[in-house]
Amino acid sequence: MGGLVALGCAGCASAPPPPAGPPPRLLLAEATPASTTTPQPAQPAPESEPRSDHASRQMRRFVGWTSFVVGADATLLALVTSGMMLHEASVRSSDCDAQKVCSANGVAANVKLGDLAGWNAAAWGVAVVGVGVGAFLLITNPSDKALRAEVGVGPTGTGDGLLLRGAF
Repeated sequence: MGGLVALGCAGCASAPPPPAGPPPRLLLAEATPASTTTPQPAQPAPESEPRSDHASRQMRRFVGWTSFVVGADATLLALVTSGMMLHEASVRSSDCDAQKVCSANGVAANVKLGDLAGWNAAAWGVAVVGVGVGAFLLITNPSDKALRAEVGVGPTGTGDGLLLRGAF
């Protein structure tokens, strides 16, 4: 029995080292979201982009999200000031006559309308620019994660194994 164990271990000691480079893997299935384009044949994974391009793209995504959030906040401010202006315009209309003679409430509403007009215009401008720039940067600089799921056989730390990966 000792001879069989020694013979079995002798074969392990003389095995050549594994080849250098990325280990091969067998992809059994892959699922991606439905699209309107025709499916393309499987292609080898592209080389990873240079680090500076990756960092630059990530910075553009950060600026895109920041711009989008600032634009969304400005949209809320613009909607609130628009509502306030509509209310003040209603007060002014009810407290002023056709000859533009106003009561104290009408005069106060007119002053408030003048004060709100600048804030409202600035908020709408920041909203349009912020949401537009943010959406452009986010659309033109996609994230690192693609929406897909994979099932396959490939190397693991202890040998070959079944792989199940996904990003959602």
